[in-house]
Amino acid sequence: MKDDLIKFINELEREREYQKIITMIEALSDEDKNSKIKLSLAKAYSHINEFDKTIEILESIKASESNTSIWNYCMGHSYYYLDNPSEAERYLLKALEINPEDKPSNFLLALLYHELGDIEEPEEAIHYLNKSLEYFNVYSKLDAEEDITEDLISIEQKLAWNYDKLRNHKEAEIHLRKAISLGDNEEWVFSQLAYNLRSQERYEEALENYQKVIELGRKDTWVYSEIAWTYFLIKKPQLALDYMKKAKEISPVKIDLVLTTRMASILLALAEHKEAIKMMEEVISKEEYKNDINLLSNLAYIYIDLKDYESALIYLQRLKELGRNDEWLNKNLILVYSKLENIN
Repeated sequence: MKDDLIKFINELEREREYQKIITMIEALSDEDKNSKIKLSLAKAYSHINEFDKTIEILESIKASESNTSIWNYCMGHSYYYLDNPSEAERYLLKALEINPEDKPSNFLLALLYHELGDIEEPEEAIHYLNKSLEYFNVYSKLDAEEDITEDLISIEQKLAWNYDKLRNHKEAEIHLRKAISLGDNEEWVFSQLAYNLRSQERYEEALENYQKVIELGRKDTWVYSEIAWTYFLIKKPQLALDYMKKAKEISPVKIDLVLTTRMASILLALAEHKEAIKMMEEVISKEEYKNDINLLSNLAYIYIDLKDYESALIYLQRLKELGRNDEWLNKNLILVYSKLENIN
């Protein structure tokens, strides 16, 4: 009778009639519920997201079933959805120790490590993301039922992002190109590749990819600012200025300190010192920016370049009052004082 019951339960599982399974098994006497039937009950509760109940039932058959991959998978699956990654990992690894080719365990462990890779610390993130790739690759060789392409693309993107954070741009590029080879044709991946190539000082390649980003529809402040800065770095300040103007025109904020600083550098390269001063002094006239160390330092530098040492001294002294005390400041204070003494 129990064999017939298990066969009927299996049919209901195929039809996803989980509530019927629960109702039928719960109506049985304890004597009629062997370990296999209780395992089916636990799986049915899992399918209706009753994970605490699932674990309770699984614990009741631990003595006879804990050496099976399915029992460990069900435990890991429940803990995964209860947001307990350490317990989920423990049981899924045990399931794979028993049966390394268990597809559900490989797939779920890959998902778990992918999620664990969503952290700020880049080296730890890379560790988890590589483990996720490892298990997805095993899963893909087991007559995989799920399409994991998007998962693989996402992992490659995140690996690239974290390697860029570590300034390992060559390794980051490998993962970006892997994402593209998997079919990623989104503006994000080409934005990141362009940034990566610029960081490697491969400026012409970077510009090609920034243009690709624009073709894909991204026309925002970031991309125009990046193009502008790349042209600045290859000593094409007029083109840099054209793109920086576009960036500022569509900026969602009135004052963007990155744009301000980059625009100042471009204007200096074009010998437009007064225009740069006007722009930066307008920014520091705002209460929230009046003590910005970077802006004040840039203004001091511009005035020194113009040989307006009195104005330069004003900003150098403000920097000192604000706590800047390094080689750059002290060197320029000595320079300015000596120039003013010679003038007087």
